[in-house]
Amino acid sequence: MALGEKKLFITISAGGLALLAIFMTGAWYLIAPRLGEFHVDLPGAVGVAAGLAFFVVALGLGLVAVSAVTGQRVLFSQRITSTVVRILFPLVRLASAILGIDKDQVKRSFIEVNNALVAAGRDTLRPGTLLLLLPHCLQATTCPHKITGGLIENCHGCGNCVIESLLDVARRNGLPLTVATGGTLARRVIGEVDPAAIIAVACETDLTSGITDSYPLPVLGILNERPHGPCRDTTVDMGRVRDAIAFFAEALGWKPDEREQHPRSAGADAAGSNESEEKEKAWTRAR
Repeated sequence: MALGEKKLFITISAGGLALLAIFMTGAWYLIAPRLGEFHVDLPGAVGVAAGLAFFVVALGLGLVAVSAVTGQRVLFSQRITSTVVRILFPLVRLASAILGIDKDQVKRSFIEVNNALVAAGRDTLRPGTLLLLLPHCLQATTCPHKITGGLIENCHGCGNCVIESLLDVARRNGLPLTVATGGTLARRVIGEVDPAAIIAVACETDLTSGITDSYPLPVLGILNERPHGPCRDTTVDMGRVRDAIAFFAEALGWKPDEREQHPRSAGADAAGSNESEEKEKAWTRAR
């Protein structure tokens, strides 16, 4: 597996750890005399504890890097992997800000590392549902039909945006699909569906926050394409979506395209289609 964009996140992580080591050493040097006033052995004990904590994080980075590059799981569990990455990510953001590195470039590298770790941990996936989580910006801005909040059935399949294709692939694979307007709705849907894994489509910022918020749940992130600028009439490479479904299908023990049924609308209101229609009419009038 090529290093590619993953190199940036791993390199900055190493740099961030170096900065952390300098900070920790300086802090220990400043507080050691004060600690010695409480007990003669306290400075040494604090130094050893800090050194061990740093060693564990540094070792975790090394193992994460090996997993990301080789595609083989070397950490004991997905939870340990996610914990290491969650510790590293704030360091990477700080170091990249100090170095003046483009934030979106760093986020893209993080997403690539995350996807590589999800692939490496395929044997740790629990059996269950695969959720397809989409952003509202994939819908054409001229469309009068509300499809967010569990109302994906309101899509008329006109072909003016990529939602029709995503709905079709969800139907053929029997996947729950939801279009979320933000992180709050996305988290609510995840709680309701309780998926074994997620395929998420979004921009760099939303994918990064969604991936970190969902740990240790495996999230395979796919960047949207923005021919008209951010947050407006975006699209997505359907080939990448199908490849992601095929990956999880193999890992979760089912074959893609062999579970054809109407897609479950994740987060749908239990009151039924009549209420959905009334909501759509009210929403359309409000526009």
